[in-house]
Amino acid sequence: MASIHRETRSGKVRYRLQFYDKDNRRRSIRLGRINKKDAEAICAKVERLVSASVSGTPLDNDTSRWVAALGDGLAEKLVRVGLISERRSATLGGFVDRYIEGRTDARPSTLANFRAVRNNLVRHFGDDRDLRSISAGDADDWQQRLVQAGYAQATIAKLVRRAKQLFRIVLRKGLVESNPFADLKAGSERNESRLEFVDRETIEQVIDAAPDAQWRLIIALARYGGIRTPSETLRLKWSDVDWEHNRFTVPSPKTERHGKAYRVVPLFAELRPYLEEAFDEAAERSEYVITRYRGSNANLRTQLLRIIRKAGVEPWARVFQNLRASRETELANQFPLHVVTGWLGNTPRVADRHYLQTLDEHFRQAVVGEGRESGATGGAMVVQKPVPQAAAYNRKDSHEESEAIENTEVMQPAAKQCDCVQSDQTPPVGLEPTTSRLTAGCSTN
Repeated sequence: MASIHRETRSGKVRYRLQFYDKDNRRRSIRLGRINKKDAEAICAKVERLVSASVSGTPLDNDTSRWVAALGDGLAEKLVRVGLISERRSATLGGFVDRYIEGRTDARPSTLANFRAVRNNLVRHFGDDRDLRSISAGDADDWQQRLVQAGYAQATIAKLVRRAKQLFRIVLRKGLVESNPFADLKAGSERNESRLEFVDRETIEQVIDAAPDAQWRLIIALARYGGIRTPSETLRLKWSDVDWEHNRFTVPSPKTERHGKAYRVVPLFAELRPYLEEAFDEAAERSEYVITRYRGSNANLRTQLLRIIRKAGVEPWARVFQNLRASRETELANQFPLHVVTGWLGNTPRVADRHYLQTLDEHFRQAVVGEGRESGATGGAMVVQKPVPQAAAYNRKDSHEESEAIENTEVMQPAAKQCDCVQSDQTPPVGLEPTTSRLTAGCSTN
């Protein structure tokens, strides 16, 4: 609770404001020769500043605008008692740099995005530009300059969203009266020109050109497991693999802050041989599935591009993300979308905006009516019987288990390029490797 006190010196009335800060220390601000009404108005605003400081909550918009419009004299007094940030932080470059330095909780990719928009804004407005001097019209000019410079729509959308986010923080700290970027239309971040479906024939050609079992597994995890590379791939441990129940647990740093630190994914039939190969070659007591490319200087994208060219294949855009997108498109043709997004760790909205693709095979099936009975609705995919998976793994399964596999019906992926047949269920129990190491404690607890 802030209070004002009337003081008389040499016959002149002055006011002093007192309050207790978040550390319960009594602090004072001399307001000088102002009238009582103005002193009471300042006292009311200071009470809100104290409340926000004690509770750790952002300022309301009215108080933020008041702080932004303060004269330097009163602002310096509020800085000295710790109620507002220093005015030197109110320059564009200075504020964003301090904000990025303070985000010790953010992932490296998030910080990289903030640095990208920081550099772009600074190139346009200048490093020492006063935040309060940037108007809504200036923000419009900045966005138009991005268009004129030939930036892709998806890139513009991402920069606009980050700029709006940064200035919302500036507003909450009371450094500006309003967010000049608030009314900008960001548009879609989906870039159709960079979405590419990587068919199975192509990816097998690339896998064959990989230098070792770990690289073959890295590629297979992205294309057949649909996991994020490198963030999830390099965190995967052998203890995460449940061979008996044909599934594995994927640590997910991207969704951890949303309360989803991991997800459980089927041990897909296409993926399992590459995982087994890497396991057979792994050193005793290896903790991580991928051990050879964990250094901070390892650039998996660059190395994958070399492998792609070695395979005689034309590199595709966003080499790892399009492998993940191709897998999600395949799975969405076979399973309900909420199941697919649960396995791949995104949401139906994100999948629709950034991953799912419409392929030529979808048009062909729509025209010829493939997978439909006369007069039926729904458009189910063609169903075939697969080649028995037990033979592929050369495991000593029982007759009953092998017969069950032979009788399993599966959905044919919609993509024309994806002719290989895949079970619509996770492989049945009983396909676990028979080596002594594989059965000695590699199940998920």
